[in-house]
Amino acid sequence: MKKEIKKFLKFNDKTIYFVTANGQYWIALKPICEALNVNWNRQFQNLKNDEILGAVFAKQQMQAPDNQLRNYVALPEFFVYGWIFQIQSASPELLKYKWECYKVLYEHFHGAIAGRKDLLTIKAKAQVEIYSVMNRLDPEDALKIDRAQKKINAVNVKLRKLDTEIIEEEKTLFNT
Repeated sequence: MKKEIKKFLKFNDKTIYFVTANGQYWIALKPICEALNVNWNRQFQNLKNDEILGAVFAKQQMQAPDNQLRNYVALPEFFVYGWIFQIQSASPELLKYKWECYKVLYEHFHGAIAGRKDLLTIKAKAQVEIYSVMNRLDPEDALKIDRAQKKINAVNVKLRKLDTEIIEEEKTLFNT
């Protein structure tokens, strides 16, 4: 198993470390708690007792700030952001992070809903256009029908792709 040790990011003058092991990023948790100004011991106890996170955390050897290799409790990156979001503390640093999480979640889900609504509106307008033109058939109108049908087909492809992406994202929540 090849491991590569790197710095993850700087946050509040703290370095957050990660290691890649077997193609997966493992993020050290204690430096995150220090950067967010939350109690590490309490968060570690909560982590161990969590039904999902308790099963996936592990100790990973990483380079500490003093350049020594140390064992850190770590989570795969996939779980880190949700773990941070569930931390309970009045820490201003944590509250700032949670505000960002709410914004990102809203933008993701609202974007999916609004995007679908926009596509359905385009499809409905194209269908209305087809029915309108069909009532006055002549050669020029036939071209308009053809263009509108092409719009419908393109939107249907986008809708299927969007639906597939949403379903795949939802499935990952249950497969972990």
